[in-house]
Amino acid sequence: MITVFTPTYNREKMLKRLYESLKTQSLKEFEWVIVDDGSNDNTENLIKKIKKEAPFNIKYKKVKNGGKMRAINLGIKLSEKEFFFIVDSDDFLDEKAIEKIVDEATILPDDFAGVVFRKIEIDEKGDKNFKNDFGKRQIDTNPIDIFYNKKILGDKAEVIRTKILKEFSFPEIEGEKFFPEGYIWNRIGEMYNFRYINEGIYYYRYLSDGYTNNFKKILKDNPEGFKIYYGYMLKQNIPLKNKIKFLIRYVQVLFYSLKRRKK
Repeated sequence: MITVFTPTYNREKMLKRLYESLKTQSLKEFEWVIVDDGSNDNTENLIKKIKKEAPFNIKYKKVKNGGKMRAINLGIKLSEKEFFFIVDSDDFLDEKAIEKIVDEATILPDDFAGVVFRKIEIDEKGDKNFKNDFGKRQIDTNPIDIFYNKKILGDKAEVIRTKILKEFSFPEIEGEKFFPEGYIWNRIGEMYNFRYINEGIYYYRYLSDGYTNNFKKILKDNPEGFKIYYGYMLKQNIPLKNKIKFLIRYVQVLFYSLKRRKK
């Protein structure tokens, strides 16, 4: 029923922790699809070893380094399950994550895009931060409303119908390797509702070489993608202060884009 999808690049040590959390799932009604985005560490050998013992099916595909979004597009094509769940290689799951997803997905109305759970941040000491509470046990709405109107902020764990994701591929831009995921979730939300469940099933920690801590560089390296995203957000019905923020970002990436073209 579930495809757990992991895009990875030089995360051999982190993958071991994720695998252990998958191996101990209370329900193993899932496949694990891994797209290796050109790793030059021991990731390939690790996965070969894991495949021999794993109590669930693993699909592994190694490709030339092209960025997370291209990897996600490929992962969606490789998926054979009804729901698609992106779990980054440096994160891991609660032991009942799959069980909880299946429980909610089974009763999800057919016209809903998917079910969304809480992510729980792990600090340097290993302590869990439960601050991103949804307030209610269940909320049926879309990503724009949940973030800008209901003020439920922070990263979330989206589990989306695979057939819908096949209709909303990430743009693949020549010379760029990143595109904001929110663009896809928000576009899906224009046509479908999501069911938000106030339970934490996904554990994460911000790494020094991750997206959050390298945002400025990622912005400079991927201006065309961010230009599409910020241009899209400027057209949405969101608070003025947020539009101003996106306008500033739009001008910023426009400058980066023009600067790149001059080179």
